[in-house]
Amino acid sequence: AARAADARRARGQRLSPLDGLPVLLKDNVGTTDLPTTAGSIALANNIPKQEATITQRLRASGAIVLGKTNLSEFANWVSLNMPNGYSSLGGQVIAAYDHAADPLGSSTGSGVATTMAFATVAIGTETSGSIISPATVHSLVGVKPTVGLVSRSGIIPLAHSFDTAGPMARTVTDAAALLGVVAGLDPTDDASPRFQAALGGVVPDYLGALSTTALRGVRLGVRNSELTDAGLFGEALAVLRAQGAEIVPFNASLLENGSTAEIAAITTEFKWYLNRYLATEAGTGLPVANLTQIIQFNSRNRDRVQYGQDLLVASNLQTGLPFDPVYLASRAAAIRSSEIALDTMFRRQQLDAIVSPNYGNVGVTAASGYPNVTVPMGYVGQAPQGLSFAGRPFTEQALLAYAYAYEQASHKRTPPTTLNPALRDYCTAIGAR
Repeated sequence: AARAADARRARGQRLSPLDGLPVLLKDNVGTTDLPTTAGSIALANNIPKQEATITQRLRASGAIVLGKTNLSEFANWVSLNMPNGYSSLGGQVIAAYDHAADPLGSSTGSGVATTMAFATVAIGTETSGSIISPATVHSLVGVKPTVGLVSRSGIIPLAHSFDTAGPMARTVTDAAALLGVVAGLDPTDDASPRFQAALGGVVPDYLGALSTTALRGVRLGVRNSELTDAGLFGEALAVLRAQGAEIVPFNASLLENGSTAEIAAITTEFKWYLNRYLATEAGTGLPVANLTQIIQFNSRNRDRVQYGQDLLVASNLQTGLPFDPVYLASRAAAIRSSEIALDTMFRRQQLDAIVSPNYGNVGVTAASGYPNVTVPMGYVGQAPQGLSFAGRPFTEQALLAYAYAYEQASHKRTPPTTLNPALRDYCTAIGAR
């Protein structure tokens, strides 16, 4: 694939900004040249019938799908006792900046691989924080798109109402280039009509929108509880103001209610959509055909499934039916309450985006399906910190532009080998050998 890309470039041809660049995929994203496992030993040999839509788009763009990354098993839906970044198939992901730190989220392998430059960019998936959180702790740009902008077809699901895939990159430019390739209409994804309705199905020019002046005249909301002149977030707010943004304090009480209802909905959705995936999309010859059999398989392999499987069991106790009234009520409560809260804040305060340190926007944007972009904000010791921009549906173009203007004015990212002596010494030793 690299040689073919080199030949195109020699002829003056390029398929996309990603042509010839290596990309890593979280191992719940379907590929037919490598197993797609969600980190589960029960799916170790799963070669799905068809590649995920985003995998197809990446290959068509000339990107080189270099491999798969480990994840918190089943997108972190095995056990409450299981640490972030663990899977029975891949073992434990270790945070790059501090080996003892929590790698967070479920896109942990994509986060570590990207910050370590194992590839140019990576794909993560998010249901509730699993792009933004690992991007933050690995000093990356993470984009959690509006649900419906990026196809979920061919991705092993956690909760269909909230799932989305998105970019993880070391720069906003790389994230914008990746989003421009994987975004687009997909008739096989029932969330895609939202994109058609909002933007006419036309993928915005995310790269072309990046500008160092994008923050001029922009109104950015900040929770009263987070407003400060001190620390890294205080410094970030000062940079935003210096770039022309107006910081607008607001009362955030409305924004904190959706995530609990989301968890209740996930419990039912996981069973329904995983069983459907296994029945219709998974490869043949697997030792399991449904969630019940996965639980039984895991029970026979407790040396690998080390932390129990209470979340799998809890999901399996649900009806797993899409018309279950308790599920429907939980789902509606999660989505609608968060939508109303965000829409009210944007309208009442005339906001272009909401900014927050680290994970402040994760719960409400996950439950509502609204977009969220994080960019490196600096470090507390060895611990990376992120600045998050949340917006209205399908405003990724603006959010990426705001993040880019901040990134170019602040230049906060430092490679992990600079801040982690143990990692630097290890890499030096490996290089010497």
